[in-house]
Amino acid sequence: MAELPITYLGIPLMVRRPTAAQLQPLVNKVRGQLPSWKARLMNKAGRLATVKSILCAIPIHQLLSFAPPIKTIKQLEKIERGFLWAGREAANGGNCHVNWRRTCCPIELGCLGIPDLERTRLALRLRWLWLSRTDQTRAWSCLGLQFSADERALFFACIETVLGNGHTSLFWDDRWINGRSISEIAPQLHACIPKRKRKA
Repeated sequence: MAELPITYLGIPLMVRRPTAAQLQPLVNKVRGQLPSWKARLMNKAGRLATVKSILCAIPIHQLLSFAPPIKTIKQLEKIERGFLWAGREAANGGNCHVNWRRTCCPIELGCLGIPDLERTRLALRLRWLWLSRTDQTRAWSCLGLQFSADERALFFACIETVLGNGHTSLFWDDRWINGRSISEIAPQLHACIPKRKRKA
């Protein structure tokens, strides 16, 4: 028997939220994909394609599984930003032509459409919550996936339940009373209900 933390299917398994030190191998893996020897031969369009298709894609599998420290996200964005603007691991302020948050906005808005790692991770996590409610035939729907309070709050703030036969509705958490949930109307009562019974 191996002891935690271990890596399984590319995901580090651990008891608590991973630290920046534990996720350093992920940062090193992204850094190792920098084609530094030919970066000077690539124009900005080529470097942009590399950032989108390689540097942003590598960490998504792991970031989807847990909430990484802010430090890890900033390290990954620093690598992406440096390669895009300067063709190396880091770029100073003079090399950056556009604010990084603006480069992450959609192309339709006149920006570069680089995936924002934190928002992409959050969107994929919320998609799991949505599919667990709307398609319970999926193999993982019975696994009891763990979501943070912030993720659940954002999910429930974005949906409104239309009552049908009640089989897929959550009595305590769904917003079925004039767009509000019992947990919002009576939070003290909600806190008294055991978590296992809130799924009814």
